Amino acid sequence: MLGKHKGYGVFILTVLLLSLPLQTEATVPVSSGYKSPGEVVFIAMHYEDASAIAPIQLKLEQDLFALEHAFKTLQKEGKLDPDFPRLVIIASKYYRLENRFETAPAELSFTNSATFVSNHPESPQFEPKELGPAYVIRISTGLLNYRDLAAMMPLLGGLNNQAPRIMINSEEGLAAGVRHPDFERLLNFEVKVEEYGAAIGGYSIAALWRAEEMLYSVMDKDGNKVLDLLPAGIYKGRPSWAPALRPEFHGRILAYASEEQVKIHDLAKGHYHALSLDFDFTFADPTIHDIWRDGVQRVRFAMHATESKLYVLPFAAREFYISVVYSLDLDTGEWARELASELGDLTLLSEVWTNIENRVWIEFVSAVPDRKIMNVDILAEEWTEGQNFPAVSVNRNQTILLWLSLLIIPGAMLIYLKLRKNIKLGGRDDEKTSVANH
Repeated sequence: MLGKHKGYGVFILTVLLLSLPLQTEATVPVSSGYKSPGEVVFIAMHYEDASAIAPIQLKLEQDLFALEHAFKTLQKEGKLDPDFPRLVIIASKYYRLENRFETAPAELSFTNSATFVSNHPESPQFEPKELGPAYVIRISTGLLNYRDLAAMMPLLGGLNNQAPRIMINSEEGLAAGVRHPDFERLLNFEVKVEEYGAAIGGYSIAALWRAEEMLYSVMDKDGNKVLDLLPAGIYKGRPSWAPALRPEFHGRILAYASEEQVKIHDLAKGHYHALSLDFDFTFADPTIHDIWRDGVQRVRFAMHATESKLYVLPFAAREFYISVVYSLDLDTGEWARELASELGDLTLLSEVWTNIENRVWIEFVSAVPDRKIMNVDILAEEWTEGQNFPAVSVNRNQTILLWLSLLIIPGAMLIYLKLRKNIKLGGRDDEKTSVANH
């Protein structure tokens, strides 16, 4: 959320605005990480700050517990080795965000040890987490989606001592996973989480993942369903509650955005307000027009500090690009075009940021877990046969031979050095005797 950067807002915004003439060339490397609810699946994705990354991230956050469920299912069925209890996914951008196999193959392997770390030494967000043995999938960002990962996961079962690595170089290679008997099953199962978010105002959020779509439901304290939110492949704005600093609305006003519209629910009155996201974005600058080509991709919400007014903040796929702000008067139910920029660039962000920094606007509180962690990486050791590799057993005879070899080698070295010393001493004695005889 924008509010998390309080204190750094003015500095960051100044840098962004000063870089406006070069904004399309910005290539500052950044990274974000994700971990599934049961800390079974860990993901690190590397990209650039100018990347249109929002749709990938939003979809990934929704699919995390489905990825965990799929991986654990394959392990329970004996199709993956339980000695590798975690799945590590490392995605990198190669020239274009949508690249799949054009510049790098997908690599399936396993590791003796993986570590989840912060890659920003000046602002670590957590202590390094040792993950132990794990399966590893290294891919381009264009493959970082549930469908492609569901095709790769069954193929992990083909890894062994003789084949510790599987390379997938093309769509034809990936098709082997698509043809796998488990692929369709992994796409179409259901995963239900009864309490997915913290209870607020007597309500909680339940989540149902079904066939690559998410459905959120609002539940009361007795577990009864109050309402279903619109199902969506991607929630552009995750379900969020009005801020606690507005207690008269907190636990009463719930806002979210599906792929096509914003919905604001007033649970106390039992009705909602809707706003279409089908905005007509046309800008003179062709570069800016291209940034808004796919329309709104991420939506955030804020509340006025004193008025009964709610704000909808629709962003482009590239973070910080916002060209319009809509407001809803909760007393009258009327929508208004609160702020707008005909340029479609970063200029409107200044006013939005200032309002949030000065607490004139207060951001909504996410009703579902925020799984994104900034500035992370996953370090995976190169696999070494027999080293911390549970599938390789060492029997008693092998252990005895190992210890004997460890004793014999140093012993042989000591004998060699002793003999060499004696030979040298003997040579010197001969030299002394020879000199004496002369």
